[in-house]
Amino acid sequence: MKTFEALNRLPSTPQEMMWLRERMETLSVKESLILSAALMGKPACDARDVINIFQTMSDYEVCYPAGSYEALGRFCLYYDAQLPQELGDYIDLEQLGKTYEDEHPGVFIGNCYVEYPNQDPALRYDGSNLAACLDDGWSIKVKLASERCPDGVWLRLPDYEDANDGRPDEMRITLDELGVKGVDECTLLEARCILPDAGDLTEQYDRASDLVYDGQNLGFVLDERGQGMQNFMELYAGALEYEDCRTLAEALDIAESLNRYEIIPDVSLREYAEQELKKQGVALPESVAASFHYEEYAAALLERRGFLLTRDDSAYVGKVGQTFFGMTMT
Repeated sequence: MKTFEALNRLPSTPQEMMWLRERMETLSVKESLILSAALMGKPACDARDVINIFQTMSDYEVCYPAGSYEALGRFCLYYDAQLPQELGDYIDLEQLGKTYEDEHPGVFIGNCYVEYPNQDPALRYDGSNLAACLDDGWSIKVKLASERCPDGVWLRLPDYEDANDGRPDEMRITLDELGVKGVDECTLLEARCILPDAGDLTEQYDRASDLVYDGQNLGFVLDERGQGMQNFMELYAGALEYEDCRTLAEALDIAESLNRYEIIPDVSLREYAEQELKKQGVALPESVAASFHYEEYAAALLERRGFLLTRDDSAYVGKVGQTFFGMTMT
């Protein structure tokens, strides 16, 4: 990849270059447009600059199709002003595109116009917090190939076209790059899910469109985070592990019933034990309380109630409202 070869020559640490190599491996078509535009606007001095571009990609807007001032004016007319396209016959679209550029500085890349952020994004990577620079905000990534692109290109989901008044997003940009009308005209080469428990996606779906559909739904689930549910990701990950989830379809089913699960972090075991003792009307004398192993008591109680310790030993997870060994959780 020519872009990575150029980035490879920038000053960097081995860890930074490994991070960039892994991130570039699944770079989607839309992301590649943003990266090119960002580097054109402000060439990178070192790997740190490039990592910060990746961490702030959501601050860029991609207008597509809009590869010229006239096309940008038409895009503005239809998607920004939301006026009927036939009005374009009575509007100087090129001038409208130039006006849009004045108000939204950016650069033309291929068949699109990439808008720069209104102000310089805050630096997310300062050279010491690489572990905190995560590639998140996606549900699945699929690598699709076509006659035009036999080596394949990456599509990153979810796609927000429907949520953004029909503004073309990842899906439309990728399909046009592939030269096809729909996903099922493509060959699925590879697929990745942000949930490790979802298993090998390429073995689970006969039709790429079904995989994309489920990937979209998972993206919306992750965006909504249980409509603001506290500790959503911890609970979701724990429930997936508890159910020994192996497929994306199972992961979606579990997401729909997260209220059936409960997670008790390891750091909360003492509090859990104290609450259980209080429910039972047990008040430990001060001398006993000083030597009582609250955490061990809580762990034993949770295991009797069918809770499982997560693989990383960080929490206990189980179902609410089920009876184990004569006990009922409510």
